[in-house]
Amino acid sequence: MLEMQKEHILASRLRACGHFLYYQTGGKAGQRRILVTLLRQKDLTQKELQDILEISSGSLSEILQKMEDSSLVVRQKSCNDKRQVKLALTPTGKNRALQVKEHYFRTLERMFECLDEQEKEQLDGILEKLVGHLDSLKIDPLFESGGDDSL
Repeated sequence: MLEMQKEHILASRLRACGHFLYYQTGGKAGQRRILVTLLRQKDLTQKELQDILEISSGSLSEILQKMEDSSLVVRQKSCNDKRQVKLALTPTGKNRALQVKEHYFRTLERMFECLDEQEKEQLDGILEKLVGHLDSLKIDPLFESGGDDSL
């Protein structure tokens, strides 16, 4: 029973770290993530961005419309294929993307400032091992998630 409590505490702490990262660095597919992706990978189509962000076309279109209304991005039909929509940052969008990117790296620096280099290396090794194990659980037919999201 004591071991189960320890696992629960570890899971709760990992969840808190994940929550912090998610909300402090732009969430799954918010405007901040779109800005940084377009800054990093120029000349993307809307479909390519959708695939990178793993977001529905409707959700992406809605976010892009808001970004277009705020003069952060422009959408243009591709010269080669009129069915494709190319995305580009405006100068305002590029400035905002650079600010977002800087904020992201400052957030990570502050997040891990309480650890010395050896502790960061240890944490990296432990997380790498855990992620590898979790990846193997995803494909293990004997592993069941329990199906109850309320826990």
